[in-house]
Amino acid sequence: MGVAASQTEPRITAHILAQLLDASVLDAAAVARFHAVIEREGRELPALMRQGVQVPLRWFREVYPDLSADQAAWLGYAAGERARLTSYASLSLPLVSAATIHEVLRLLAFLPLISNSLSARFVERSDGLAIVLDAASNDPVLDRFPVFYCAAALVRLLGLLSTEPLDLSIHIAWPRPAGFEQRPNGGAGALHFDAPLHHILVPRATLEAACRFADPIAHQTELAGLHDRMASLGMHDDIVLRLRALLDTQHSLVSIDAAAQQLHMSVSTLKRRLDEAHTHFREVRDAVLKDRAMLLLADFSQSLESVSCALGYSDLASFSHAFKRWTGTTPGAFRKGSSGASALPV
Repeated sequence: MGVAASQTEPRITAHILAQLLDASVLDAAAVARFHAVIEREGRELPALMRQGVQVPLRWFREVYPDLSADQAAWLGYAAGERARLTSYASLSLPLVSAATIHEVLRLLAFLPLISNSLSARFVERSDGLAIVLDAASNDPVLDRFPVFYCAAALVRLLGLLSTEPLDLSIHIAWPRPAGFEQRPNGGAGALHFDAPLHHILVPRATLEAACRFADPIAHQTELAGLHDRMASLGMHDDIVLRLRALLDTQHSLVSIDAAAQQLHMSVSTLKRRLDEAHTHFREVRDAVLKDRAMLLLADFSQSLESVSCALGYSDLASFSHAFKRWTGTTPGAFRKGSSGASALPV
């Protein structure tokens, strides 16, 4: 009998569950309930790990029927703190062989290979890189697990790989979970809460930091293999992801004509491909601009005018009109509402 998971329901790699069960974090009764669920499915955890299988995130609901948001956050963070470089099947060798922290972070694009409950988008900045995280379990409580797992695991893995101290900050859109007052507020991996969206800020110097076990030839070979595997799963040629990746690197309002040219296709082909994905160019571009606008507005060192200019708008009025269309509020009101939350570092 296989693991009771459809192709679309939220899942995580079995390695993550194994790390949690082996972490002495759960009480004996919870561990027993997890093993009972696995046994019910006719499987064994070591076999699931060897096969690189993803298991349903809903198992946490079965083991913890009254699971709270704070408890899900703690479980995810506890599992992430115990992440290992060998825990990610096809991603493990690319992780270890990366030459720089930037190469490591770019592997987040392959998150679907280990979990379909979290995705990452990259927003290039003049001072570094912002990585926006999207939880996709459609359960506001279970969403906490992959987001907090990623926060803890990323800091741990980067620390194991880097040859020098790192400087990055992690911003969570939810309130601080109860008990997280003891988490460090400064240094690498500092956690900030009540942010406009889940994101990780990585300065340019950290991106360029060297990794301990760099092997460029092995990394490129493994990277090609990851692209092939994504393609075999039907994930490689996602036109929406390709368009978003293109728009994230631009510093002006890109037209559909310019986007099609850079994607090496005609405008009619791009429109058709987007229509097949049940979206259209303006919707994708607005989503990208909205993310970038929220990130920029949370940096209180920038004026509204400079944010408008950075997004490619000719004047503040045009940007304000667009931002209100995206969010229902003006840039100034959004910034005022964010003033009590953790501001992005300058």
